[in-house]
Amino acid sequence: MSRLHSRKLPAHRGTFSYARVPMDDGGVAYRLFRRDMRRALHAELCNFHPDCDRRLIAQQLRKARHRLRETVDDIDLQILGVTQ
Repeated sequence: MSRLHSRKLPAHRGTFSYARVPMDDGGVAYRLFRRDMRRALHAELCNFHPDCDRRLIAQQLRKARHRLRETVDDIDLQILGVTQ
């Protein structure tokens, strides 16, 4: 599990990026970022304990990424004037 404890900084390319930050208690914090059409940054934060199953972590991160995508897509549609 040493791969989960290494720090990964977000890349500044495209509209989506993420950071993986080890916590003092041995857990891992993931920070998911996405930019809207105005280039405003939106984030979704996920913290996991050291004894979490990797499958559970992957499922939760996938759900968080989808929530973030839906949120930013709604904002983009408002910017375009498609929704109210």
